[in-house]
Amino acid sequence: MRAVLGIDRKIKRAWLDALLDHLTRTTDNEELRRFMDERLAEELPGHSSRAKSVGIALKIWSGIPANRLPLRDRAIALLPTISGQERVWLHWGMTSLSYPFFRDAAQVVGRLLTLQDDFTTAQVQERLLKKWGDRATTKEAAQKLLHTLVDWEVMRSTKTKGHFLLVARTSSSSSALQLWLLESLLAASSAEEVEAQQLLRLPEMFPFQLSIGLSDLRRHEGFHLHRQGLDMDMVSVRVQKPSQPQKPLKTARKKPKPAVQAPTLFENRAERALQEPGSATALASEQVVVPEPAEPSISKHEVALPVETLGVEPITDQIREPEAVPSLGEPDQIEEGIKNEVLSTLGERAARARRIQAMSMVPYGPFAGPSSECLTLFRDGRFYGCIALTQAVVEAVVRHVWQTKMKMKRTKAGSYESNLKSLCSLGVITTDLKTRLDLLWIERNDFHHLNPGVETDRNKLEAIALKNLQMLGDLERMFFGYSVNEGMIVPEHPEYWPVEEPGRVLVFMRAGS
Repeated sequence: MRAVLGIDRKIKRAWLDALLDHLTRTTDNEELRRFMDERLAEELPGHSSRAKSVGIALKIWSGIPANRLPLRDRAIALLPTISGQERVWLHWGMTSLSYPFFRDAAQVVGRLLTLQDDFTTAQVQERLLKKWGDRATTKEAAQKLLHTLVDWEVMRSTKTKGHFLLVARTSSSSSALQLWLLESLLAASSAEEVEAQQLLRLPEMFPFQLSIGLSDLRRHEGFHLHRQGLDMDMVSVRVQKPSQPQKPLKTARKKPKPAVQAPTLFENRAERALQEPGSATALASEQVVVPEPAEPSISKHEVALPVETLGVEPITDQIREPEAVPSLGEPDQIEEGIKNEVLSTLGERAARARRIQAMSMVPYGPFAGPSSECLTLFRDGRFYGCIALTQAVVEAVVRHVWQTKMKMKRTKAGSYESNLKSLCSLGVITTDLKTRLDLLWIERNDFHHLNPGVETDRNKLEAIALKNLQMLGDLERMFFGYSVNEGMIVPEHPEYWPVEEPGRVLVFMRAGS
């Protein structure tokens, strides 16, 4: 029996991005199907063609086996911590899990690129025919898949038809994202285990550059490592057995207490706290713990900047979940509708707090104050204020970087568009980032007509606010990223960290100290 190719048409990355965003709101397959059908209606007017494309996209992110759900849920949990460009890592892993043909084609391309700088459609088709059979559908599917990879910006086509080159390999600072992709590719592989060094050099992950090593594989909970022979480490995906629900205790007088279940991706912890009167909920984000300075050794050319001197609390310490529900009196003294409304409002607020808890804003950066306020506005559902303030902070960050790079006085502002153009021409920001920033600027007034009292408009406002927050997070990580060394801030780019305190000049520790 011939294997089913499954993915036999071009699937645009924009479609998968839209599906992924909607998946954070609902996991109902029918609702997702309706959403995608409306989303693709203009691009694919033909009902049959649109239905097939929607089916492929849904199988990647929604219609997956139960044993793959933990991987899918962890991918969604990574969204607030990664940039928009890094989403292709998630699409790559999920597509490999859903479609073996995609994984095999990626493996073929990866092996060709280790031998040469370019390849052709015919070379890929020739190698895939050996495994998937010499049939017209295999050739056509291979061609469509290569055009899909061009749309995903991992490859580019040349003037010669059927001739392709690799776009520069992308890297990520998120070790969690890198480990997730490796685990997904290993789970998609037909081999139960592989040698550790071979896993780090899988040909099917040719568009990505890893910065993790064997020690990271050992610490990852999703992997099981064991020694084979004298010096060979073998890696397999750790099998996680589903937890069996506990049976209720049999008693004639008291009702048994339900077993405490592990929190799921979409669980509302505020609702759990509401079941216990007088309890309070706290944001699930971990506080930024900075160790006490312990007399760090610094050369005479370096003056450390203690965290305490920055005067701004970490953003993760300022964004907290709503307090517990205030006492509403006895149940027979209040209207059920009012209580339900209070519970619903607090539940939505807590859910938004969880969406931004992993947002990688720079807690001690030069723009930490307004950035923290942007997150607070989003948590409280004040989307107009969040969008407006986030746009203003993005503009301020761009101006600040431009002034620093061009050595301009603070009184010299320049226009937003000209600043972006200058930074892009100098290579300070990439063309892709400039395009996203330009789009944010063009669409800066498109939300004013939306009515937050209408559910669809409110959902649009929330999506715009979250997209702006992700943009601001990307900018801050790029220019204000830092590490902590013995209680001292070590900026990656100290030139962008202004210290304007009369009579005092502070020099940051050099990165790598």
